[in-house]
Amino acid sequence: MDWIRLGNSGKDLNGIGGRIRPVTPTELATHNTQEDAWLAIRGRVYNITYYLPYHPGGPEELMRGAGIDATELFDKVHPWVNYDSLLAKCLVGPLRTDRPDAEELFDIANASPKSDRLREPSKAQELVRKSMENLANCITPVRKKITTKSEDNVKGSPPSKIMQSLIQSSDLPVSISRRAASSPIKSDKAQGSPPPLRFDWIQTSMKLTISIYTGLLANPGGCAKITDGRLHVEVATDGWLRTVQLIPDEQIKDPLQMRVFSESGKIEVMASKVEHKVWKNVGVMSFGAATQISSPRTLDCRVMHVERVSHDTTLLALSPVSGPVIVPLGHHIRVHHKINDKECIRSYTPVGDGWDNFGGDLSALKLAIKRYDTGDLSPYLTSLKLGDLVTLSGPYGNFQLQKLKQVKVMYLIAAGSGITPMLGLLRFMLARSNLKCKRVHLIFFNKTEEDILFKEKINEIIKQDDRLNVIHVLSNASSSWTGLKGRISSEILSLVIDKELYTQEQHFACLCGKTEFTQAGLEILRRLGVKENDVHAFIG
Repeated sequence: MDWIRLGNSGKDLNGIGGRIRPVTPTELATHNTQEDAWLAIRGRVYNITYYLPYHPGGPEELMRGAGIDATELFDKVHPWVNYDSLLAKCLVGPLRTDRPDAEELFDIANASPKSDRLREPSKAQELVRKSMENLANCITPVRKKITTKSEDNVKGSPPSKIMQSLIQSSDLPVSISRRAASSPIKSDKAQGSPPPLRFDWIQTSMKLTISIYTGLLANPGGCAKITDGRLHVEVATDGWLRTVQLIPDEQIKDPLQMRVFSESGKIEVMASKVEHKVWKNVGVMSFGAATQISSPRTLDCRVMHVERVSHDTTLLALSPVSGPVIVPLGHHIRVHHKINDKECIRSYTPVGDGWDNFGGDLSALKLAIKRYDTGDLSPYLTSLKLGDLVTLSGPYGNFQLQKLKQVKVMYLIAAGSGITPMLGLLRFMLARSNLKCKRVHLIFFNKTEEDILFKEKINEIIKQDDRLNVIHVLSNASSSWTGLKGRISSEILSLVIDKELYTQEQHFACLCGKTEFTQAGLEILRRLGVKENDVHAFIG
C-alpha cells in the first residue's frame, strides 16, 4: 500500500516524464546501479529505482536483474506476481530487439507493426491500471511529499462525505494518511548511524495507528507513552536510539499498544481517540537525532496475568506502567529485586505472543520463570499476584537479525528454560516470506518429560507446518519414554546437521542453556563443520 501511495503522489516513477518509448538492450545495460536501475520482463522495460526500497526481498535481490532481461530470473523466483500492475507507473517502454531501418524510423504514416512508435496499452492493461489507482485513492488521497519543516504536515484533503459516512458507521481500518515520510535527520554512514526513519498513519473513527519503518531486518525495539497530550515513541535498532514525537490534531488517550514486524522492520503504535470521529490530518510529526544507547532503561511493570506452564515454571504477563515496550527479537531483560537490602538480578527473555493463554494484549512482556526452591529470586517471582509491581531493565543482547537474511535451514538447540529465546526465532523463521525458510530443527534437552516447556504449543505448530522438526532429548527419562535419551553430543546433533547439506544451503545455529551446555554445544558444532559466523550463543 505504501508503494501504491507513492504511485499516486504524482512522482515521475519511470524517470522520463511519464512518456513511454522503446529501449534497446544496449541502453538497458547502462541502467544497472541502485541510483538508476532498469530491468526488462517479457519484453517490457521498467525503471525500478524507486521500487527498490519496497521490494520484500530487499534491493540486493532485485538488483540481480538490473540492466538485463530478467525474465528468466523472475520466472524462477516468483512468476505468479502481477508485475505489470505492480510496476505500471514504472514502465519505460518495450524492449527493442531489432535494429529499425530508415523506413520504419521516418515513414510515420505507413509505419509497420514493428515501428518504433509509442504503443498504447491494451484495454485490459488500462483497466488494471485504473483499478489500482482507484484502490489507492480509496485508501488515501493524492498527497505531496511531507517534510517536517513544511506546512503540508498539517494540511490535507478530508475524505469524501461518502467515505466519512462509511468510516463513522463502522470501525473499518480506512486510512486517510499522508504518504510515508522520512526523518529529516541525515544518516552518517561513516560513523555507522542508522538510516532515516519513515512513518505513515491509518485511522478508524475510534483508533489511530502510527507505523514507523526502520528498514528490512532491522530488528527494532522501543517504547511509547503519552505526555501532555503528545505521543512519544523511542525506537532502538542495533545500539542506536531515535525519538519520534507526534503532536496530534485531536486528543488521544491511553492505553497505548505496540507491535513489531521484525522481517519488514516496522513498529506500530495504536492509540484510542478521545472523540470518535475521522480526523482531517494526523498532526505534526518530528524526529530526533540518532544517539548511541549508553545505558539500559529501568521501568516498573504491573503483573497482568499469571499462568502455570509446567510443574515448576510460571508465565508472568507484565505491563509497563509508563506505556508499552517492545524488546528486539533475541534480546533479554533483567529483573531487579532487593532482598535484605541486597539487589538480586536475573535475566529473562520475553517469549512473545502465542505461547500463553492470556490473549492479545500487545503491551505485555511475557516471562517464563522457572522456580528453584533454593534460588534467591525465582521463589519471589513465581509467588507474585495480579497487580504487583516488578522492576525491569533493558533490553540487553547483541543478536543481529540481519545474520538470518539468507538462512534457509535453522538449528535451535536449547536446554530447559533456554528455550525462551528460541520461541520467537522459531515463529519468525516459519513466518518469513522472503527468503522462505525450508526447515527449522528444534533440539530440546530436558531432564524429564514433565520438564518440557510449551510442549502443547509446539505440537500445534508441528501440525500446522511440516517444516518444523522437533527432537526431544531427556537425561532422566522414565521407562515409558520412547524418544532419545542422554545429553548434548555429536551423535545427537549429527542427526540433523549433515556436512554435505550444510555446504549446499545457508544454515544457522542458535544455542541457549546453562554455561556448560552452551560451551559443549559450540565445540560440537565446530567439530561438525559449522562455521563460527553461522552460530549465535545466547548468554544472559
